[in-house]
Amino acid sequence: MIKAITSAQNPWLKDVVLLQEKARYRRQVAKFTVEGINEIRLAIKAGLKLMELAINPKKMDWEGLLLALEMRSFPAGMHQLELNDIAWAKVVMKETGQNALAVFEMPQALPQWNPQPGEFYLMVESVEKPGNLGALLRTADAAGASGVVLCDERIDGFHPQVIRNSVGTTFTVPLYVLTSDNAWTVIQANNVELYTTFMETSVSVWEANLTGCVAMLVGTEHQGVSDFWRDKGTNINIPMFGSVDSLNVSVAASLLLYEAKRQRELKQK
Repeated sequence: MIKAITSAQNPWLKDVVLLQEKARYRRQVAKFTVEGINEIRLAIKAGLKLMELAINPKKMDWEGLLLALEMRSFPAGMHQLELNDIAWAKVVMKETGQNALAVFEMPQALPQWNPQPGEFYLMVESVEKPGNLGALLRTADAAGASGVVLCDERIDGFHPQVIRNSVGTTFTVPLYVLTSDNAWTVIQANNVELYTTFMETSVSVWEANLTGCVAMLVGTEHQGVSDFWRDKGTNINIPMFGSVDSLNVSVAASLLLYEAKRQRELKQK
């Protein structure tokens, strides 16, 4: 049965807004929202439980959505909702063109970080901007990284902007959430080679050996990596040839990840 929502005061809409705005509420009810056909498709492929699916029937029909999601049928028990323009505008960023909004059940537990020989990881400490975390996940997916380790979490991976900026790769790249203390314990126990981005006594990333089991740590835009990590790894830098001496964290992480990937490809030849 398809339910129509025509009022901006509908309780379902209010619930969705809370899911989009409040991490605590997402954890409390164990649900999160995903906007965008590609993002929803990747969440489904990752095995997440699809609970509710909403469209604006002026812009998308159910048959077309099934085709776009590469599904033969919707899951049993999933609720279908049709929103009018007013209701649709309240809960989506993209009001025009084909689009959909889904509510998924949150996984009961996040994956445990268990690094294996030959894997390479991006570590991110205390990232505050959801757009940055999304961009970092997207880059990690593109470079074929083994995962992203989020230390001392300030923004959760189910934030709508993280999902949107990652274009759904938050569902394709393993995201491990740990305290810095716990991450350091895992690194030591599994012989992970840690590379930090302090500038003091650093070597060029081009000169570092990134072909083993490695983790490369970046920090926040304005503070960088915290003193907790000082002297715990090898300091690497990205050579700079212009007037500025720093890069956006997502750009810097991209260069580190692709250098690690480049070295691995050369080693295999």
